[in-house]
Amino acid sequence: MRKFAVFLICLFLFNCAVFAGGGDHYPNGAEDFLVGMAPPPGFYLVDYNYFYFSHEFKDNSGDTINKGPLDDFSLRVYANVLRFIYITKFRILKANYGAHIFIPWVEVNANCKGFHVHKKGLGDIIIDPFILTWHSKYIHAVFGIDIYVPTGEYDKYRPINIGKNFWTFEPVFALTFLPTKNFSLSFKFMYDFNTTNNDWINPATGKETSLKPGQEFHFDYALGYSPAKWIRVGITGYYYYQTTDDEVDGKDIENNRGKAFAIGPGIKINYKRFMLVLKSQYEFGVKNRPSGKNVWAKIYYIF
Repeated sequence: MRKFAVFLICLFLFNCAVFAGGGDHYPNGAEDFLVGMAPPPGFYLVDYNYFYFSHEFKDNSGDTINKGPLDDFSLRVYANVLRFIYITKFRILKANYGAHIFIPWVEVNANCKGFHVHKKGLGDIIIDPFILTWHSKYIHAVFGIDIYVPTGEYDKYRPINIGKNFWTFEPVFALTFLPTKNFSLSFKFMYDFNTTNNDWINPATGKETSLKPGQEFHFDYALGYSPAKWIRVGITGYYYYQTTDDEVDGKDIENNRGKAFAIGPGIKINYKRFMLVLKSQYEFGVKNRPSGKNVWAKIYYIF
């Protein structure tokens, strides 16, 4: 019975917190240098390779939980995401119109008090059929609304699922400032509205109920310097803050909002039709979620 109780606690923590804090559909820190500077009309492919490692889970005070099921918590995530981008010559409000789609393949390994869970497969696909891009001499901007579609496999009785089983609607506004040809400052601002997962097991009761993740504000950032046309180096990272409480069966879960800040080095290399970004980001000020670091390798190809 005690082992089953521990399993239920792990079930709750993994389902709510594998990418924890609110819905957390977006892999924070994904974008970086010149993110507001959309490419000219054409077809593009971006291959994201994402690694995340954590060996501690933070509570509402930002302290590591070292008692109970999370005493030996660990989490490893790998994702390969293909992003197809199409920018047209058609203009709306003096902006070029475009669209994109993300197709993620995700693998998760997690441990919780003697339980090891491994899961891999297709994740939740992201689409945006309406992207606008503006350009000027010093400022470039992108606006869109990314839609996370619950295409990933989901089973309420599994402690880990690749799919979230709810939709997320995420307005996106990206900016890149180029005060000189060498320096750049970029931001990607996002706000997430999550729908309700009506097929969720409440570990407190063992009964099926509903879970509505809270709303989230977050942004990626990058400060870069380009000593030559083929290379840009600098710092990258993100900020994440859950703005509203999660709801279980329509009732707020208090003192459980996620928060995190991350920073780390990055480099971008251009070669003919290819671009490569390598970066690593370390998390600080974390609350109510895993705390760790990530590594990214992104390959851009211009058709």
